[in-house]
Amino acid sequence: MTQPWIRKREIVLIAVLAAAALTAAIFFALPKQHSGVTVRIEQAGKLVQTFDPAVDAVYHIEGSCGGLDVEVKNGQWHVINEQCPNHICAEMGWRTAEDVIPVTCMPNEIVIYVGERE
Repeated sequence: MTQPWIRKREIVLIAVLAAAALTAAIFFALPKQHSGVTVRIEQAGKLVQTFDPAVDAVYHIEGSCGGLDVEVKNGQWHVINEQCPNHICAEMGWRTAEDVIPVTCMPNEIVIYVGERE
């Protein structure tokens, strides 16, 4: 009696491995889900912008003496292109959702802080 080239259990094993590889490929091809964290930007005490740090973007906020841009990249954000006399907000560097100290630009009356999604 001759042995078949591939046995039934080997076919099942190949099918399971192929299904697992296909599932992994679909999972990694899906767009990133939101982080569940919202960053809020207030100007003169009013909420003017919110963003998800998981979504890369640049936001422009007009302030009392010109304004600034907030660059969001790879779950982090920082102030760029600020128009104020002291530039302290840009010197604070990259921020993450774990940071508790808000980015504050006093001359522009802008505060950037982490708040939970409503």
